[in-house]
This record gives sequence, C-alpha cells and structure tokens, in this order.
Amino acid sequence: MALLRTWPVVLLPIALLYACAGTLLPTRSAVASPDIGWIDRQFRICGGNDCPAPTRKTLALVDVLRARQEAHSTLPETPPAAISPATEADAPVALIRFPFARSRPTAEGRQRLKRLTKIARQYQRIELTGRTDGVGGKAPNDRLARQRADYVRSWLLERGVESEITVRAEGRCCYLDPALTEAARASNRRVEVRLGGRRDAKPNHMRAP
Repeated sequence: MALLRTWPVVLLPIALLYACAGTLLPTRSAVASPDIGWIDRQFRICGGNDCPAPTRKTLALVDVLRARQEAHSTLPETPPAAISPATEADAPVALIRFPFARSRPTAEGRQRLKRLTKIARQYQRIELTGRTDGVGGKAPNDRLARQRADYVRSWLLERGVESEITVRAEGRCCYLDPALTEAARASNRRVEVRLGGRRDAKPNHMRAP
C-alpha cells in the first residue's frame, strides 16, 4: 500500500517534464529581425549568433516591435511645405549689379548708387545683401558677396548717409534667375538694397484719424 501511495508522487513530475518537452518554442529563424534577447539581466536587441535561445517573453517583445514598425511604415508621408514667393514688402528697392568676379559695380550699377544716395538719406535703416552667381566654390563666393555689400556700404557712408546700415552676404544663393546662361548669371551678381523707417513719417499718435 505504501508503494502505491508513492507512485503518483513519482509519476507527476515525469508527466510534467514530458508535456513541456512536447511544447516547442519557435526557432530564431521564425523571429522577426532584429531579435530581442535576455542579455545581462535585461532585454537587448541582438542578431545572429549573439542572441540566446528565444523565450516566450522575447518573442512577445519582437511581435510588439514588428507591429510598431508596420504601423510606422503605413503612415502617409507628409509632403514638404511649399516655399512661398517673396512678397512686395520683402522686395528690394534697388539692385546694384556687378561684373563677373568683381567687387566694384558696373557702370549701370554706379548710376543706381548715385540715385540711391539721394533716397537713402530719407530712411533710418538700410539693409544690404550681397549675392553672387553660381560659378566657383562656396567660400570664395561668400567672400565676394560680402565685399560687394561692403562696397555699397562704404559708398553710402562716404556720401554722408547717416542711416543704420546692416550688411549681409551669401554667395551661390537666392538666384533671381536659375537658368545656366550668362544673362541669368549677370542678373544674380548683385547687392540688394532694402530701406526701412522713413524719417519724415509721423508717429501713430500724431496721425490724423
């Protein structure tokens, strides 16, 4: 009788071991890439022979990762924002043209500078932006653009213009005409002049209703 009572105790662990052995976990080939393994007491992404044998926990995490990747891939791509053209308020009041690779303006550019000098005295702020064409490297064109803007600044100061003058410059940028022709390149070699704060403008509290 004692022997019959001990048989269930012995057979129960054997039956449990046999049942567990019959439940096979998926092999690593069935796991989505990248794999997730329990490494150094934490879950880490691994691959190939670096991954330990998969467990139920790591397989569950891989399924979550794969679901997130699939959801991300189905999201519609946002088209890039359209670049709005410059408004009339941003347009320069004068364009001073320059010859190729020169920091002094053309004959037409000097005539425009003379007319600009008379107008510039009426404004408190002047913004000068030097530009170049697309010939040559970025660094030398940046220097040339700065030299052109500095030339216009010096011209105005030497003729008694006391306005606040801001100088900006960037070569190989912001072309008026992107065509690869000499006429287009000539139009891009310029200094843009913008004026602000008219001196004879009345303050808001002095204007008529």
